[in-house]
Amino acid sequence: MYSQSHNFNDNDKITSLKEIFTEAHLEGHIRNFFMSTSNQNNLKDYYTNATGGSIALKTKEFKGFELGVKGIFTYQTFSSDLNKPDATTGRISKWEHELYNINDFDNFNDLDRLEELYLKYNFGHGYLTYGKLEIEDTPLLNESDGRMKPFVFKGLWLNYELMDGHHFNLSWLDRVSPRSTVEWYDFNEAIGLTNNGFQPNGEVAQYHENTNSRGIGIFNYSGNVKDWTFHFYNVHLDRIINTSWLQIDYLFRNWNMGIQYALQFPLDYQNKLAYNERYIQDTENGQVLSTQLQYKFTKMKLSAAFTHAFDTGRFLSPRELGRDQLFTSISRSRIDGFGNVTVLTFGGSYDFKSDRCTMELEFTRLFGATVNEFENNKYNLDAYYQVNSRFHYGLKGFFDGLNFDILYVYKKNVNNNEPTLIFNRSNYHQINFITNYNF
Repeated sequence: MYSQSHNFNDNDKITSLKEIFTEAHLEGHIRNFFMSTSNQNNLKDYYTNATGGSIALKTKEFKGFELGVKGIFTYQTFSSDLNKPDATTGRISKWEHELYNINDFDNFNDLDRLEELYLKYNFGHGYLTYGKLEIEDTPLLNESDGRMKPFVFKGLWLNYELMDGHHFNLSWLDRVSPRSTVEWYDFNEAIGLTNNGFQPNGEVAQYHENTNSRGIGIFNYSGNVKDWTFHFYNVHLDRIINTSWLQIDYLFRNWNMGIQYALQFPLDYQNKLAYNERYIQDTENGQVLSTQLQYKFTKMKLSAAFTHAFDTGRFLSPRELGRDQLFTSISRSRIDGFGNVTVLTFGGSYDFKSDRCTMELEFTRLFGATVNEFENNKYNLDAYYQVNSRFHYGLKGFFDGLNFDILYVYKKNVNNNEPTLIFNRSNYHQINFITNYNF
């Protein structure tokens, strides 16, 4: 967000084109990611280690204008055979492949991507950006940078500050490079690139490259009034679905209380498609209510969250665009594809040395999901519970910018433990060890 007084005096003093580049800002990161998944009983286990990094250059601002470019690369340093099928299910690794390219399971080295290439204009109350750009995170579209490559987008993004504490974003995005991929896609190519799931009647969905979507429009208003914070989003996925999202937070002393409500309805174009080629059916109106209560001590934070997806239709959000950010959403657990379910999440964190050393523990339980009940279960998942434990440590001084994260995940189905329903989906232990150096 920009302040109301943007001063151009300094950048107006530039005397040559060369100065715009020689005084540019350079930043980036180096990342090493080790992941190991241990599946239940005799189902096959996998591990891998990926190394990579990114370099970004932003020119010195001149009369409000600036250029930005960013490249990112990944390669495999050591690994088990991720393409060796499990003997029982015939499937290969899922999670470990997400560190590389989910569209080319044989490529572990040629994994570079032009992530940003944009022109930005800064003015007194905001900015306007066009190109391949870093968006501001929204509840449905976001970077979700939990692998080697995040979600990135191309389009137009306007941020405008109305007054102190109040601003809005308006954007139109027409291309995307999803997380764990290296190519750029238009929206018709991108949506359904991974798992299309099932239609409400149980047919296998086949909407990939059939939606004819031209992009996505986003309107966001955010404001603060004393101890209250408001966020409203309207997300219009062309020819597919419209989602309205409202979030209100209230801060009282050490307490933070929040509520989220989302409502979806299908767009008319979907009815022109064959039943199994639709992303959403005309009978589906996803609705979700989520609440959170959080208490913060000096060094410790405790939270409890509740989410209910109503039985008016499945809550749908393309997984190629980001991850839903409900209060109960945690790593490896989202509500996309569910209707008529309830989720409870409890969490706690403790800061040992300010933000340098933190321990987090999360527990989530999803109720109501039933296998083969596709009307409310797009991906045919069982009810489950999950435990996440995370340890973060950041160095200072000479090693400032060097951070270590360990994420342990345990996920378990409640009712159904058939191999085809749990392999790569549940009943696993997973260790993630991530080293980041940001400069």
